[in-house]
Amino acid sequence: MSTAPAIKTKPIPAALGPGTLAWKHAGDNLQLLMAGTTLLLQVSHPVVGAGVGDHSVFKKDPWGRLKRTTEWGLRLLYGGPEGSPQAGRELRDLHRDIKGSDDKGRRYFALDPEAYTWVHMTTYYTLVTTQKYFGEAPFTPQEEAQLYQEWVQQGRVLGIRDQDMPQDLDSFWEYFNGMLEKRLEVTETGRYLLDVSLKVMKRPAGLKFIPKKLWRSFYRGAGNFALLNTVATLPPALRAQYGLDWDTKQEKRFRRFSRVLRASLPLIPNKMRYLAPVCQTLKGDYQNPVAA
Repeated sequence: MSTAPAIKTKPIPAALGPGTLAWKHAGDNLQLLMAGTTLLLQVSHPVVGAGVGDHSVFKKDPWGRLKRTTEWGLRLLYGGPEGSPQAGRELRDLHRDIKGSDDKGRRYFALDPEAYTWVHMTTYYTLVTTQKYFGEAPFTPQEEAQLYQEWVQQGRVLGIRDQDMPQDLDSFWEYFNGMLEKRLEVTETGRYLLDVSLKVMKRPAGLKFIPKKLWRSFYRGAGNFALLNTVATLPPALRAQYGLDWDTKQEKRFRRFSRVLRASLPLIPNKMRYLAPVCQTLKGDYQNPVAA
């Protein structure tokens, strides 16, 4: 009597938990100050830029897209042992049909391993750079190495293969600089982000009571700071590709803003600074509220 061969099942990647550096720092709202930098790094990859330009609604509904991105982030990192891997599978399924040709006739596919990995890896740069310029103190070398290993594990939760991710911190920086020099380029989506999104943005639906003139005035000021932070925190190589000027006056303004922000951090309540799962962890009563 023959027996059927055992079917090998792929192990479910372990979700990160409350004891990790990633858990706390990925849920720090200071990262919003790096939103422009992160997006520009991502959409400067030709595959990502084309896919976002053709298939995303970020031009028509930027606030809705931000809300949905935040919701996905909650599920992916804070969803628990079952919810996080499930969210990773659903995210890949969501991208499976995103494909087409860019303005140079090159075919693209959202699940292209290089592009999908790049989007995830840019967020490690965001975590480290946020802490460097806006946090209480930069990460120590040991913390950077620990955080990177955690981020590799989070990549597995997203369905990224080990062979597509640098496996240690030195390899990451070699990979990151190589992507800047050899793979990234000025894209139409990147130009839109710099020339429109960071300068002009529709009022969120919940703020329709604010007169348009007042909103434009407010966003002009906020947009100037967003652009300043973006140019300041971009890797110099990408800054040069987009022809973005950076002078001593801008540097001093950015440093001044950074110092003021750091000095004010002790005054910011945790519930304003961190996402809900992090706040609950800091209080010692985390209940895995977003597990799917």
